[in-house]
Amino acid sequence: MKNKFLIILSLIFGMISTSCENVYLDTTPTASIDAGSAYSTTKNAAAAINGIYRSFVVRYLSSQGHSGHPAMMIIMDHLGEDLVIGTTAGATGWHVSETRWVAHRTDVSVMSQFPYEMYYRIIGNANIGIANIDKAVGPTADRNALKGEALALRAFGYFNLVQLYGKRYNASAKPNTQLGVPLVLEPSTEGKPRNSVEEVYTQINKDLAEASALLTASRVNKSHINLAVVKGLQARVALVQQDWANASKFASEARAGYAPMTAAQYQDGFQDISNPEWMWGFDHLEDQSEFFGGYHSYISCNYNSTVIRTYPKVINSALYSQIPATDVRSKMWVETPTVANSVIPPGGVRPKFLNQKFRLPGTPSTSAMGDVPYMRAAEMYLIEAEAKARLNDAAGASQVLFDLIKVRDPNYVRSTKTGNDLINEILIHRRVELWGEGHRFLDLKRMNAPLNRNGTNAIASIALLYDVAPGDVRWEFLIPRREINANSQIVQNPL
Repeated sequence: MKNKFLIILSLIFGMISTSCENVYLDTTPTASIDAGSAYSTTKNAAAAINGIYRSFVVRYLSSQGHSGHPAMMIIMDHLGEDLVIGTTAGATGWHVSETRWVAHRTDVSVMSQFPYEMYYRIIGNANIGIANIDKAVGPTADRNALKGEALALRAFGYFNLVQLYGKRYNASAKPNTQLGVPLVLEPSTEGKPRNSVEEVYTQINKDLAEASALLTASRVNKSHINLAVVKGLQARVALVQQDWANASKFASEARAGYAPMTAAQYQDGFQDISNPEWMWGFDHLEDQSEFFGGYHSYISCNYNSTVIRTYPKVINSALYSQIPATDVRSKMWVETPTVANSVIPPGGVRPKFLNQKFRLPGTPSTSAMGDVPYMRAAEMYLIEAEAKARLNDAAGASQVLFDLIKVRDPNYVRSTKTGNDLINEILIHRRVELWGEGHRFLDLKRMNAPLNRNGTNAIASIALLYDVAPGDVRWEFLIPRREINANSQIVQNPL
């Protein structure tokens, strides 16, 4: 299992650019870094924790299309049915094998190894912080905050891993004894067997509860986790575990103090972390550009890259047809794009249902320096509404939904639906609201719902795959071959 922990301390990256590729140089060999020194003071520890956040957005396995967690957000939507590659020009382009559900089912592929390595790097670095921060010299409040962040980051890593590599959590089959991922809770390179899905979720919830007790609303900036973000993570976890009461509770607490953005703000391009609805995100600084590997290099409508020019993202036509014209979100895609109604880079194509949600400053934009939304208050409204609806609290669910959607659509009337009809209405809004932000594949998996691209604008020669039944083995990523070879205690997912 040593391949998982090749990098056991937060890294400082130097960067040189060659054409559209970036080469990262580790300026401080990890073998020579003493964890005690890195966490000797709270000032040093803060720098180490900053390094963990930085590891969210660097390029993994030298692959341009796999630049950290933002890349996974895009890939999670490619695996669903709502984010569509808009032209046949993309048939040999980035993320096509992910769209076809091939990449994550090959144990020697970048896609099986990339998230495994990335999230275990986050976990390994968090473990070092958790093990050493209590000895750091500095204010108690700073030690508590740093430890809380490290615990939440570890939980975030495991939450992503268990959803990708394990079977879905089933609340009606507790304890969930199906295989999850190995739990490593201290700095170590020792190979370990896979823990059960139940054990992994127990640890995730324990870490988040401890983080909640240590963190407050204050933080350096929105790129860091604070108490509201922890509650948001607790809401996400409870939703996946079908713990509707806690999902509702934590989502309500998480969004306190955050209001839905205005219609004008909604049309501002989804690239600025100062947006009042954003709870957590990547604050893209000038010295941290990923150029052609960045989130907006793949998801925006106007960055001047080959991806955006030749095969931009479009929305599922069947989903778009359900958005009222009075809803500001209908303007995030253009059914019949023209020069007058859509922004693209020079020489770009304009397929139907063209994405305009993610837009960088400038026409065209020569900078991919957009911020990345990891968590927004709108998600919390939708979690709370769904949880209440599943608890048969139709009145409470419809009110929470109304509080969000009335800001998106001034003509929206509070729903009078109940039961599955209300749940389905909420889920449609969730799909529209969170398009491109990395939720769809995991939503389908948690709900034990099928992949169904039939009756949509998916292009057959690109998608190839239209249906995957619930429970199919393809809902689990394969453990990377490097891990299998290095760790005699681990076993592979069904092929």
